[in-house]
Amino acid sequence: MILPGGIMWDLEKLTVVQIRSLVEETDTLTDEEITALMADERISVQRLGSSVHRRQRVLAQKSFNQRRLYRVRDLLYQRGYRQIAGIDEAGRGPLAGPVVAAAVILPPGMACLGIRDSKQLSEAQREHLYSEIEKTAIAVGIGIVEPRRIDELNIHHAALEAMGKAIATLEPPPDVCLIDGRFTIKDLSLLQRPVVSGDRRVDVIAAASIVAKVIRDRIMVKMDSRYPQYGFAEHKGYPTNQHLEALKTYGPCSIHRSSFAPVRLYSRDCSSGRGDSGHEDRTA
Repeated sequence: MILPGGIMWDLEKLTVVQIRSLVEETDTLTDEEITALMADERISVQRLGSSVHRRQRVLAQKSFNQRRLYRVRDLLYQRGYRQIAGIDEAGRGPLAGPVVAAAVILPPGMACLGIRDSKQLSEAQREHLYSEIEKTAIAVGIGIVEPRRIDELNIHHAALEAMGKAIATLEPPPDVCLIDGRFTIKDLSLLQRPVVSGDRRVDVIAAASIVAKVIRDRIMVKMDSRYPQYGFAEHKGYPTNQHLEALKTYGPCSIHRSSFAPVRLYSRDCSSGRGDSGHEDRTA
């Protein structure tokens, strides 16, 4: 077996401690080296080989995913584009709160951040990556459309409006905008390309999805302190059983989307002591 330094090692003449030390000196073992470890008569050496095999398989998958997510940006760089923005939104489905969009421009080169679609990440992972994106990104823009405007436009057009707002705040401005979904943004003078399932296919769109989700979640946590009876900190405005029960009991408050069917169903006159008025009465 050849281990670090290109020296042929006879595993039978080495202790487990010596083998472990040699393995830890290198980042990657070949398939032949891992096979030799797993074929050793000692169970502890076999387990070491299995552990190395699993670790290298995970790292190889991560590397493949990073290359795959970077592919679209790489092609655009080759065509002469420099400031490539990814745009995504969070908050289409909730019954309350704003829709938030983010636009992100990352520097050329694969970002070693572990970025992927925000829906595949835990809250802690999103918060960590949000911090890393803020440190790494060339520019980050945020666009927010409040519930009343959502009711005026409908959620589809409100989401596109939020995306437009996010792009407008980018400095430097982008050469091209990669937008998650099937639709483009009306009256946007910049070159734009919709990317279906973009948050799973393009790293810069995935980065935008993380930023949008984190910003919106933080807004809803703040709203929880204002309207604690609804549990916004827990469900972020989505139609969970907890939220629907609170709507049934208290009626909607000022950040509920009145055009959404469940909100209309549980609408109440504020003068009845429910919704915003009910909360203010109880905390006075």
